Amino acid sequence: MSVEKIKHIFRAYDIRGIFGETLFPDVVTKSAAIFANIIREKEKSSMVGVSGDGRTTTNILMFAAAAGIAGAGLDVYLVDSIPLPVFGFAIWHHEELGGGAYVTASHNPPEWNGIRFRWSDGTGFAEENTEVKNRFFSNLVKWADWDKIGKIYSSDRNRILEKYIKFALSLEPQPERKLKVVIDTMNGIGGIIVPRLFRHAHEVATLNSQVDGFFPVGSADPVHEDLSQLQNFVKSCNADIGLAFDGDADRAVVIDDKGRRVPPEIIGIILARELLKSGDIVVYNAECASILKNTLEEMGIKTIETRVGDVFVAKSAKENKAKIGVESSYHFFIPLYGFYYDDAILTSYILTAIVSKYKRKLSEIVDEIGRFYVLRENIRVDDELKWKVVEYLKEKFKTIYSQISTIDGVKVYLENGSVLIRPSNTEPVIRITSEAITEESVHEIHKKFKENLLDAISRVKLSNT
Repeated sequence: MSVEKIKHIFRAYDIRGIFGETLFPDVVTKSAAIFANIIREKEKSSMVGVSGDGRTTTNILMFAAAAGIAGAGLDVYLVDSIPLPVFGFAIWHHEELGGGAYVTASHNPPEWNGIRFRWSDGTGFAEENTEVKNRFFSNLVKWADWDKIGKIYSSDRNRILEKYIKFALSLEPQPERKLKVVIDTMNGIGGIIVPRLFRHAHEVATLNSQVDGFFPVGSADPVHEDLSQLQNFVKSCNADIGLAFDGDADRAVVIDDKGRRVPPEIIGIILARELLKSGDIVVYNAECASILKNTLEEMGIKTIETRVGDVFVAKSAKENKAKIGVESSYHFFIPLYGFYYDDAILTSYILTAIVSKYKRKLSEIVDEIGRFYVLRENIRVDDELKWKVVEYLKEKFKTIYSQISTIDGVKVYLENGSVLIRPSNTEPVIRITSEAITEESVHEIHKKFKENLLDAISRVKLSNT
C-alpha cells in the first residue's frame, strides 16, 4: 500500500476515503490504536466507545477500530450503529468512557467511509487529527503486551436510544401544540430514532426512513443535493416544517411551510432570540453570512467567529463558554443544555418547540428576520501556492478595509454584506463566498473580490517562478 495513495484521506476533521481503494480495515485499525494511545495520554482513561453509521462497510470498520483500540490496551464499549449525535450523547453521559471512535463518511456517496475521533465530552478531535496522521506515517503506535490488551463489550443500542429520547423530552422548551412535521432521513442512520422522537409531540410523516447503506434515494447529502421531493411533499400536505438529515444525522436542513430551505444563520437567530439573553455568546464559522452577527449583536448577544469545521466550532464554543454554535453547513450546537458536541436532531426538535409557540407560520418568522443572497465559487490553485495567495490578500486588505477577520482565510465585512476567501483544507482550491442583502449587491461584491483573488494568484505565481 503506497503512502502517497492514502496520505490525503487524513483530513482536518476526520479520516475519509473510498473503501478498498484508499481506505482499508488495517488503516482504521492502526489509526484507532493511535487514537487509543492519545486518549490514554490525555484523558487517562481505560475505556472508549465505538459505533458508526448505516453504510454497508461500517460494521467491518467498527470491528477494525475496536480491534485497534483493544490491541492498544483500552477496553471498548461497542454499540450497534447509531446516529453521531446519539453517540456523542452516549460518551458524554457515560462517566467511564474517555472518548469514542465513530465510523462514518457523513454525506459522501455509499462507497466512501471513514472514522472520526471523540473526546470524553463527545466533542471531536481538532488539531489532534494532525497528530494521528503524523504518528501513523511515522509508525509511532504503542501496542499493548499480549496479557494487557483491552476487552470488547457489546451494548444494546435501544437502551441508549431510549435514554437519548428521555433526555430530549426533559428539556425546555417543549412543544405547546402539535405540528405537522415531514422528516426525510435520506436512508441514513437517523431513521432509527428521529421519527420516534418527534412522534412524542407531533404528527409525523416520513420519507426515505429505511436505513440503507446503498442510499437508494440518490444521496445522503441534504445540504448540496436536490431536496425537491421533501419540499414538494411539505407543500402538498400543508406541513408546518420539513427536516432532512444527512447519512450520520449530524446535519439537518430545515424546510419551511412554503417549501423553502431556511438558511442556518436564520435558524441560529430563531434559536438565540428564544433561548438566550443579552450578554450570552454565540459562536459561528467564518462562512456564515453577516446577518447572524449583525442581528444577534443588535440583541445584545456577543458573537465570536471561528474556523470552518464542526470540530473547530465545538472547540471555540467550549473555550468561550458559548450557549449556541452555528455552522454554515447546518451543524448546530446548543451547549446551553450542558454539552458542546453538535446535535442536529435535538436542535431540530427544540426548533419545532419554538415554532409551536407562535401563531404565525415558520415562513412568516423567516421573512420577518430578513433575506440575504450568497454566491460560492471554488478557484483551482496548487496546494503549494494557495496559502501564499491568501496571505498576500490578508496583507492587502488590511490596508483597505477596517473590518477584517483572519480566523480562517480572510473575511472582509462590508456595509452591505461580506466576502470570505479561504484555502480548502482538503483540495487544491481557494473558496470564495460572497453574501449581501440584495441579489445585485452580492454579484457586485463577488465580481470585485474574485478579480482581487485572480490578480493575487497571478502575482504569487510570478514571484515563485
